[in-house]
Amino acid sequence: MPTLPFSKWSPGGNTTLLFPSNGLAPALQCRLARQALTESCLGGEQAGFVNFEARSLRMAGGEFCINASRAVGALLACADDCRQRTEDTARAYESGAQPAKPDKAPLPAATGGSALQQCYTIGVSGWQSPVQLRVRGYAPYWRVEAILQLPDITIQRVAEGIHLVRLPGISHLLLDGHIHSQPEDCYAAAALLRERYDLKQEAAVGVIWWRTLQGQMDMLPLVHVRDTRSDYLESACGSGALALALSRSQTAGGKSFTIMQPSGSPLDVRLFSEGGEPMAGVDGPVSLVARGQVWLPDAAD
Repeated sequence: MPTLPFSKWSPGGNTTLLFPSNGLAPALQCRLARQALTESCLGGEQAGFVNFEARSLRMAGGEFCINASRAVGALLACADDCRQRTEDTARAYESGAQPAKPDKAPLPAATGGSALQQCYTIGVSGWQSPVQLRVRGYAPYWRVEAILQLPDITIQRVAEGIHLVRLPGISHLLLDGHIHSQPEDCYAAAALLRERYDLKQEAAVGVIWWRTLQGQMDMLPLVHVRDTRSDYLESACGSGALALALSRSQTAGGKSFTIMQPSGSPLDVRLFSEGGEPMAGVDGPVSLVARGQVWLPDAAD
């Protein structure tokens, strides 16, 4: 029975389990993630495996995920803060001062000063270039922006009110809710759409119903990951928000978008250039929900 340390995060509501990779083979990661994500275990919408030494994230299905990447930024900041706190405690002992007891303050927290700011660079499955993470705040609440160098991205109008945006590691079908109303059974509708547009073999596919009401854009994402055989109506989707921003920028103009997620938390997307390269930033809150160890039955298909 495998025992794994874990942390559970809420990047804008998109509940994410993070585990250390520990040399686990991708197939085993998939099986462990399927078990851990069930409601009878840890629950969640997605899972990823972090290599701390390599500063890398592999999603359980090998897909690309912006929100999980943002959660890794908070995880790294939390680890750095705890390391600094341990060093401060050791120095306090050496100087004869009385340090705070660890059980009284298990996580570093706001002390009334300016918010902590840290930057990290990680590799993420499905994305060819490094992802920069700009972290602000204190445990257990942060704001994290994922900054991406954009490759050539295909945005295709496949039907009236439907655009297909192919990002590395995940593709998204965007359905204008003013033309295509949200169906009663989103799961069945999404499966039909993936088949209709020949997306069944993609590593990950999001089907997103979006609309703009009184100047506010909102979205409902359903994400399918092939290798983990999972389908979730997600509480938030960072890559879906990026795909929607890119599509709206192309069709209606604009470089800055605030997109409300089903959780009620917005994601801010900005499109810009840096050194002549097209870039994007996806920013929003990240909070730590839980951390500890999980006991999983022997993984099986």
